[in-house]
Amino acid sequence: MASLAAIDRLERIWSRGIVHRGGPHYRLAGTTGPVSIGEDECLILGQLIARFKPSTCFVVGNGFGLSSAFIGKLMEQHGGTSVITLDDMSEGDGQRCFDTAQELTLRLDCRIVRNKYGRSPHDIGRSAESAVYDFVFLDGNHAHPYATDDCRGLQPLLHHRSIIGWHDYWLGGVSESVADAERAGYQCLKINSSSEMVFGTRDEKALQEIRNLFPGAEAPMRRRHPLARLTLSRSFVWGSLKARFHAM
Repeated sequence: MASLAAIDRLERIWSRGIVHRGGPHYRLAGTTGPVSIGEDECLILGQLIARFKPSTCFVVGNGFGLSSAFIGKLMEQHGGTSVITLDDMSEGDGQRCFDTAQELTLRLDCRIVRNKYGRSPHDIGRSAESAVYDFVFLDGNHAHPYATDDCRGLQPLLHHRSIIGWHDYWLGGVSESVADAERAGYQCLKINSSSEMVFGTRDEKALQEIRNLFPGAEAPMRRRHPLARLTLSRSFVWGSLKARFHAM
């Protein structure tokens, strides 16, 4: 995380994790969001990429680009060729987030990452540069039905062994997205990282490999976490704050 320390606009928060032990997370200094995935979750993604060596990845919801830059760098080291991110810049200071994402890819020398502006699922097809994707990471609007629509919108770009990753399973819209994928034939495993990650696939062998990679993983169980009662979708929160600010 040396490159993160070099960007003085980032600050560390939640050093003990959000729902489970983990973290720390990062945000742009002087803001309350968006908040990055935790460092423990970067390690989990690193393990997954090292094991499966995906060639292509599509990321929905890019914030200020920490997860996509990390995914891109690790994929490069394992023969990956392309990471596409799609974000509508609606969260926090959208332009500042996008510029920081670009800076992160440059500092980490992520040559395979391309950050794109657009709305999911509407702009998924236009943004895709590969016919199929080995790995997709969903971290966009966490409210229902947006997370479900994101997952459904990516289905034409996935093959039987593709892996879907969800972030923030503890939030209701994300857990509903996972349940919807399971009804469509995906088998999923939840990892109790700082803010809970789920990986799903249609391939039984790939699922077993994920289970072997993360021995503590468990079947996702839909429930409302106590903290979720105090948490609205990030897009809604920031949209409301922006509206109030401009009305003043």
